[in-house]
Amino acid sequence: MPIVIGLMVVAIVVAIAAKRARIPYNVALVVGGLLISVGNLLPGVPPLQPEVVFLVCLPALLFEGGITADLGNVRANAGPIAMLATLGMVLAIGATGAALHELLKLAWGPALLLGSILSVTDTVSILYAFRRAPVPQRLSGIMQGESLFNDGTALVAYAAIAAVVAGGQAPSPWLLGGRVVLASVGGGVIGLALGLVASFVIRRTEDPLAEIMATTALAFASFAAAEQVHLSGAIAGVTAGLTVGVALRREVSPQSQVAIHTFWEYAAFGVNTFLFLSVGLTTRPEVLLAHLPEIGIAFACVFGGRAVAIYVPFLLLRWLRPAASVPLRWQHVFLVGNIKGALSIGLVLGLPDGTPSRELLVAIAFGVTFFSLVGQGLLLSGALRSMGLIEQDPVALDVAEQQARLISSRAAHHELETLHSQGLVPRAAYEHLRSDYQVNIARAERELRRLNEQHLAQSARSLIAVRRRLIDAERTALLGARRNGLIPESTAEAMLARLDERTLELEHALHGHGGGGDSQGGWKE
Repeated sequence: MPIVIGLMVVAIVVAIAAKRARIPYNVALVVGGLLISVGNLLPGVPPLQPEVVFLVCLPALLFEGGITADLGNVRANAGPIAMLATLGMVLAIGATGAALHELLKLAWGPALLLGSILSVTDTVSILYAFRRAPVPQRLSGIMQGESLFNDGTALVAYAAIAAVVAGGQAPSPWLLGGRVVLASVGGGVIGLALGLVASFVIRRTEDPLAEIMATTALAFASFAAAEQVHLSGAIAGVTAGLTVGVALRREVSPQSQVAIHTFWEYAAFGVNTFLFLSVGLTTRPEVLLAHLPEIGIAFACVFGGRAVAIYVPFLLLRWLRPAASVPLRWQHVFLVGNIKGALSIGLVLGLPDGTPSRELLVAIAFGVTFFSLVGQGLLLSGALRSMGLIEQDPVALDVAEQQARLISSRAAHHELETLHSQGLVPRAAYEHLRSDYQVNIARAERELRRLNEQHLAQSARSLIAVRRRLIDAERTALLGARRNGLIPESTAEAMLARLDERTLELEHALHGHGGGGDSQGGWKE
């Protein structure tokens, strides 16, 4: 228990430091974990266990990705997503494995195994960068959709290759391909079936807490059931999440929708915090330094493999379906954003002890993951900006500037009144300063009014943001009154349900006015 509390304290401190230093939270967690490990500040922290990653963290993250995904966005970009998650992943594993085989002289089995381990992309790092530096909505949608399925494809390939390597056989492309297809399709069928059953139960529960429990059971049951029959638990978890997500949006009360999404948002945040810290805590600097040349070569191999997996499928897509083609600048983002994460660490730690070259595979996976998370994680936002993909809304910037002037001028005016009332400012100086600030306030208010009248969409978004805050204030007041016994439980529940309905209406209105929402489905600020 002290270790768990210590890790929570570390996460809080790192979050505050990362915000003030304006660096990605996930990067700060990895570096913080490494510093704690080197300084032995939290003795007794157990190493990252692959069972925890596979049986606890992975099902939760995959299901959360499915249940919060915008299915309409996935359907609209089905061509690029399917191409990347299937052909792209096969090319990534094959090209990376071939490069590792040639440059590091690894046998084909371990080389392809490492290729599958390092083909998994850390979606959280990419989506975090997108929230800090908004990119075109279609680009964000394609990357989110790919992330929903490429982990599943990579995990199926990893399991198939690992089974072949453990048996001492040479990997056969036809055998591996058959196993991947069977496991993926079978996992999807199991996820869809369990998702439909859970949706039927949730529609008839009408209790947010029980519905949260049902989705939690579904997340782990779909993954475990598929793995039990040697199918893809990852594909099952994603499919189950997508299935229930559709039912939530169509047939479940707003109060339940808000409660379920809030729970899964926090669950994903907690799991990712634990994973990023664990990467830093588990990484040993002496191992990285001892294998630095191999890590550097492997990093280049992964980069080259990802390039093949991106540019070749998109080239084919342009020939086959020109209308669904993706601009070249966008394709570069898929390459630069190919950040590794804790899942790669869990996969390599889960290799059996008898795996050929296991020690080297572990060292390379740790090194590539660490340098990818820290290096690419820090540079991704700048790379997006240099490629001209950051969507800067000039009207929003003008509004923000006038709001800043209005806030600062009103604060100074209020302070001036206080100083004058205390006799600390002479009358003549007070009149002069008061006139200046009143002019500034009037000018800012007039400019804001002009901008809102000329740009109705921006005005609507601003109004929606204000209404969100007001609804939050209403909810806080109602919860306090219920807690203090000022209003009956039934009255509070009815009014809170109406507030949830208004919250959902605002979310839909925000999407309708081009607000987009964040990459996790519009539930984060």
